[in-house]
Formats: sequence, structure tokens, C-alpha cells
Amino acid sequence: MSTAFNVDRFKAALTNGGARPNQFAVQLSFPTYVTSQALAVARAPFLVTAAELPGQTVGLTSTFYRGREVKLAGDRVFAPFTVNVINDSDFSIRSAIEQWMNGLDNLINKTGRLVPAEYQRDVNVYQLDRNGKILKEYKLLSAFPRDLGPVPLNFGSNDQISDFTVSFEYQTFTVTNNPLNTIIDFTTTFNA
Repeated sequence: MSTAFNVDRFKAALTNGGARPNQFAVQLSFPTYVTSQALAVARAPFLVTAAELPGQTVGLTSTFYRGREVKLAGDRVFAPFTVNVINDSDFSIRSAIEQWMNGLDNLINKTGRLVPAEYQRDVNVYQLDRNGKILKEYKLLSAFPRDLGPVPLNFGSNDQISDFTVSFEYQTFTVTNNPLNTIIDFTTTFNA
């Protein structure tokens, strides 16, 4: 096979113009004790402005044999899943995340949910094509918020909308390629 530059072969290899980083949607779900979840669920696909497809690292287990290190595959670990959220004036997503976290560790009485099924929920991340069709779906299983970033306030921040980050921990994820083979209708798919 020739390795000479050939723009036509490059374009043929880049099917449908390639996956675009700005074509995505994040679908959040919340524990039942979060009373303000309906608005947050409906707005998340629009107000989550940055996310990531989950990465993974295989740990290293090593041992020695006659002075030489023998490397073996260890356990797989996942970095936290972090999203950036535009803060609407209702604080819809931030309030829901705060309620979720308060169920993990109550600010007043220092109690929290003991059963993981009560506070862990799945989070879906969709990579879309330019027409809204799902190319790949990642379902982050048994997720919960670990870090809710601050919202900076500043007299000099004119003509800006505030935003914040949320980092989630999760147990594992599943991947589905082109799960529905359809275009996402945001009004029906993401409404609470």
C-alpha cells in the first residue's frame, strides 16, 4: 500500500466529514429525592456546553523474575466525568445538583443516603453527527456528583453568562454504536 499523500483517499477515510466535538448531548437523571429535577433534566442537553467521552486507564501490575520486571495488565480505572454548565437564572441544574449532593452529605445534620441505588443514577453522553443523528452513546453507570465547581462573581464580568463545572464519579460505562439510527428529537427525547 502506498503511503504517498492522496487527498481523495484521506476524504474517503474520513466518513461523513468526521465526528465533530461540538455535536453532542448530555442527558442527566437525578435521584427521586431531588425535587427540582424536571427542569434540570429538560434543560441539560442545551445548557451542558462542554463534556467529554469517557477515558479509561488500565492499571499496571508488575512482578520481578530474575531481576527483570514483568508487566501485567491490572484493573481498569476511570477518570471523573466533568461537564461545564451554563447557569440559567433559575439555577435549574445547579439547584438539582446541590439537592443531589445534599442527599449524599446533608449540610445541616451531616447525614446521608446509605444505599447506593438511592443516590446513584446513569448519565448518557451522545456523540451526534451534524444532522443530530446519534453516532455513539456512552452510558455512565451508577454516577453521582463528586465536585460542584464555584460560580465566579465579578463586577468586571460584563456581557457574560455565568457557568460552572460538575464532576461525576461512576462505576463503569457501556458503549453503543449508533444505538437508534435515528435523529434525536430534543423536544421528546429529553423532556422530563
